[in-house]
Amino acid sequence: MTEVTGHVIDPDGEARRALLEAVAEHGPQALSDATIMDNLCRNRLAALPGESILIVSAARADVPALLRNEIPELGNYGAIQSVAATLARASDLDNAASLWVVREFARTLGMIAPGGTQPTPRIVPSGPAAEAAGASAGAAAAGAPPPGKPPGSRVLTRNTIGVAAAIALVAGYLGVAAAAHLSPFPAETVAASSSQSQSPSTGPSTSPGTSTSPAGSPDASPDASPTSDYDVLLSKIPASVQGHNNCQLIGTQYGATAVIQCSRLNSGAGTIQYYLYPSPARLTSGVSALLSKAGFHRQRECTTGSEFTDFLAECQSDFHNQTPFMTGSIAEYTNTSHDPLIITTDNEQNVMAVLVGTNPGDLLAYWKQLNWIVR
Repeated sequence: MTEVTGHVIDPDGEARRALLEAVAEHGPQALSDATIMDNLCRNRLAALPGESILIVSAARADVPALLRNEIPELGNYGAIQSVAATLARASDLDNAASLWVVREFARTLGMIAPGGTQPTPRIVPSGPAAEAAGASAGAAAAGAPPPGKPPGSRVLTRNTIGVAAAIALVAGYLGVAAAAHLSPFPAETVAASSSQSQSPSTGPSTSPGTSTSPAGSPDASPDASPTSDYDVLLSKIPASVQGHNNCQLIGTQYGATAVIQCSRLNSGAGTIQYYLYPSPARLTSGVSALLSKAGFHRQRECTTGSEFTDFLAECQSDFHNQTPFMTGSIAEYTNTSHDPLIITTDNEQNVMAVLVGTNPGDLLAYWKQLNWIVR
């Protein structure tokens, strides 16, 4: 068995600074110019051959253009993941290493928050295998093809950059995002996203309870963007929902400035996704976009005589609650596996929530308590 030791990609942030300086000197188009990036790596990053290979590969693939094409549909973080997967397949890169370089390009272009220089852990082999991998990476960074590769080849293997397993923190982030499957709410996962838009009606018949404190923050992604929006949204999630690291930042989909998913909940909703919007108009637009993506078709009001009595699939209504005061909208439907979903808004706080359950009656009863949002 090969002995392994822990290392990091760009441990001192040198590659990040080099990218920023290249853009300052040549403009954003430098990140799409493989010649500029190759010269940059030769002059500035000779001690980081693995990172150099990743940067040049990203420039050759025109990662900035790929990101611009994906962001309108997937949001910043969804686009980063999609482009990273495309780059990994096209250039035979390790998935986690590919994600690192795409995120650095996005960061340099101002698509995500600048962040700190927190290094990303990786595991690399030691001993003869590591030496061979390092030699191969060094040759590639200097412009020579790796051993066994034909001249001009841009293929980068996992061993070439020394990533034998995975990047732990990045893999964790990818796992959360993949589990969410934000679009378009596949039936096979209980974390399927859903949505709602507005339509006329009146409010719940029962007096909802409240949850008064937002509780401590779970571990946030080091690339939360923007961090203030993540914190604002987290403060609106009750302690009973946050639990013990139940909540994770998963992106900025459907025009939201932050999206948090909370799972493993012991309530009528097993999973809740929260979307924060900067204005009522953006909230309405986000709800409409999400409902459209879900294929939702409104067939009725969600109330009978202004009372919420039963879970009614394909219904949509506005609601108005007095104690605590709250206005918003609600849509109820099921996905293809017949899991009940409620898509609701808190109009005063510009928050949309997607509640996913297993029992329709229990899910509606939980929604009516309003314990899913801090009031």
